[in-house]
Amino acid sequence: VSPCYQASVDMVRSLDQPPGESQRKQFFIRQGRQGSPHMSLRFVLLALLSKEPNTGYGIGRLLHGQLNHLWDARLQQIYSELAKLEAQELMEAESIDLPNRPAKKIYSLTPAGYQALDRWLGQPPGPVSSKNDLLVKLYCLERLPNDVVIRRLEERRDEYEGLARDLRDKLTKARRTDPAELGYLLTLEAALSDAEGQASWCARALSSVHEEGEGPSRPGEPLLGRRRQTTLRAAGA
Repeated sequence: VSPCYQASVDMVRSLDQPPGESQRKQFFIRQGRQGSPHMSLRFVLLALLSKEPNTGYGIGRLLHGQLNHLWDARLQQIYSELAKLEAQELMEAESIDLPNRPAKKIYSLTPAGYQALDRWLGQPPGPVSSKNDLLVKLYCLERLPNDVVIRRLEERRDEYEGLARDLRDKLTKARRTDPAELGYLLTLEAALSDAEGQASWCARALSSVHEEGEGPSRPGEPLLGRRRQTTLRAAGA
C-alpha cells in the first residue's frame, strides 16, 4: 500500500469520528494563518492602524509592498474586515469628500481598538502552521516524472531567491538608526532568513533528485520506475 493511499484512507476514517475539543482546535490551526484562532487579519489591521491612520487602499498597498513578508490579503478582504472592526467600535472612519470621486474613508483605532490590540500583543504567539502544496506533491514523489519534479523545484528556488533579493533591498533602504524601525527590521531579517533557508533547501533537493535520476530514462518516466529498474539490475533479475 502506497503512503499516499494510506494517508487518504486515514483522512477519510478520521472524518467519521466526532472531533473532541483538542482535535477541533488543531483542525482550525492547520487551516493556515487566516483560520488560526491565534491570528487573523483583524489583528494585522489593528497593528497597522496603531502606527498611523490609513485608508483601506493604503493598507492594501502596504501589505502588497513594504509589508508583503508579513501577511497576504486581498483588498476585498481588507475592506470587509475594516467594516466589521468599525461595527464593533474598535476603529472609526472619517469620510473626506473628494471632487469628482467617491469619498475617502480614513480609519483610526478607538481606545477599545488599542485595548484589543494590547490584549492580543500580550498573548503567546500561536503554533507555527504549515500549508505547502509543493511538499505534499513531493510526498508522492514516486508518482511524478523526474523532469516535472526538477522544474517545480527550480521554480520554487527562483521564487525564494527573488524574495530574498527583495528583502535585502528593503533592509538596505531601512532606517537602521531609528529605534522605531527596530521591529520592522527584525521582521525583514526573519523573512530573509526563511527565504534563504528555503532557497538552500530547494538547491539540496534538486541535487538529490538529479542524483536519483542519473542514467538513461524515457521522457516523463516517474522516479519510482527508474528506482525499480535499478533495483532489478542490482538483483540480477
